[in-house]
Amino acid sequence: MTLWQIIPLAYLAVVTIPLVRIDWKTHTLPNVWVMPGFIALAIAWIGVWMTTGEYPMLPAIAAAGYFTFMLLLSYGGGMGMGDVKLAGLLGGAAGLISVPAAVLSPVLAFLAGGVASLVVLIVTFAKRSDLPFKQAWAVTKQTRIPFGPFMLLGFWAAMVLVAGLFN
Repeated sequence: MTLWQIIPLAYLAVVTIPLVRIDWKTHTLPNVWVMPGFIALAIAWIGVWMTTGEYPMLPAIAAAGYFTFMLLLSYGGGMGMGDVKLAGLLGGAAGLISVPAAVLSPVLAFLAGGVASLVVLIVTFAKRSDLPFKQAWAVTKQTRIPFGPFMLLGFWAAMVLVAGLFN
């Protein structure tokens, strides 16, 4: 692992717990916690560019892809802009590590978020046994689950898996 890979990982290690706590409480990912990560990412990208002579295309594609995907989801109202910005940061940082990390990070995030949503649906349906099953979804539409913690969980799980499986 190079210094350029460590810089964004170190930043994310510092802000992960505060971001998770804030998102669980307020359903927001404040810019004051997310946006400085782009400075760390830019320093890392410039460092890679200067030491290798090649533009870090994979991190740029991973950041743009994850950001764009989340931006499209935000138009439906399911994701906030904090999630969108965090996706760009996580995509760029994962892309600095490897292709498997860049792919696994959002996949694991959506798997974890999906499992959590399913648990909420089942628990809500169990509590409201007076409703037919097809109406259980309507009850849980009001239930908001912050996605930032699952994005961060997916990112760190991808880092652990990639470090164990591909090194």
